[in-house]
Amino acid sequence: MKLAGAAAVALASTSLFAEIALNEQFAVSGYVVGSARWVDPQDGSSDSTLDLDAYKFMTVAKFEKVSITGSLYAGSDSDPYVLDAYGTYNFGDGTSTTAGKFLSYLGYEAFDPINMLQISYSNEGLTGFIPGYHTGVKFDKATDKYSIGVAIVDSIYSPGNYKGDGELDDGVGLEAVFSYTGIENVTVFTGLGYDTGDAAGDKHFVGDLWVQYAKDKLTVAGELAYGHIDLDAGGSVDGFFASALVKYKFDDKWAATFRVSTGEGLAKDDFVKGTFAPSYAITENVEIVAEYSYIDSDIADYQFLGLQTRFKF
Repeated sequence: MKLAGAAAVALASTSLFAEIALNEQFAVSGYVVGSARWVDPQDGSSDSTLDLDAYKFMTVAKFEKVSITGSLYAGSDSDPYVLDAYGTYNFGDGTSTTAGKFLSYLGYEAFDPINMLQISYSNEGLTGFIPGYHTGVKFDKATDKYSIGVAIVDSIYSPGNYKGDGELDDGVGLEAVFSYTGIENVTVFTGLGYDTGDAAGDKHFVGDLWVQYAKDKLTVAGELAYGHIDLDAGGSVDGFFASALVKYKFDDKWAATFRVSTGEGLAKDDFVKGTFAPSYAITENVEIVAEYSYIDSDIADYQFLGLQTRFKF
């Protein structure tokens, strides 16, 4: 989960990691997620799939001031590989530093599918906005009203969002975030990212703002993200996406999320997306999430229907 927004997203989600403590120092957790999906474009033939979406196994070793985290992850189109690989030193008073390969601060929607409120993302797969994993060092300070984070990494973006580019000579990535929780039930998050140059020499900038209100059975949230690239060959491109959602828990088992999102990608592919996603918690470890979305896009208009089963431990 995004570190700066972890507490807020935890309030919004019923599917958190169910960590199993092996002893005082070691714990393991993980998940397996699979789904059936149907896509029906307005102009073209429909397509359906039944596949394993992702699985992850994570282990954490905790000592007096040091913790070490590692995980193996595989998506539907990849073999297992090391995803999380970092160590954290806790100085006390909410101050810590982390080094290794870790997830970006930015983004309201979670990377791990079991922490998503729906099946699909609000930004409709657009590139140049929310980063994924990268390698570097970060510093965090948290109080009961706010948290601040700063990261220096090998790159902001990389293909697949699973790691950075592993190079510093072609540019360095920087992230800075601030999260405020001084108002009861409200979280305000703002973050910036900048890459001084990728493998092609292009410079990237991203800004992300999200606000969430979560109390009892109701969660309301909105996000606005902006991406800009200065091309090494000359000129620039930019884009954005915005989303708003409401989630309501009817009881301990049933919940539903309504979401509307819109944006313009770096390829000028404007879209508007409407989503309805009910969910049912069979047990503490098993949840079923359904989703229906309609997408009106410059590229193609289509309907999406999915049914996802999530198992966590």
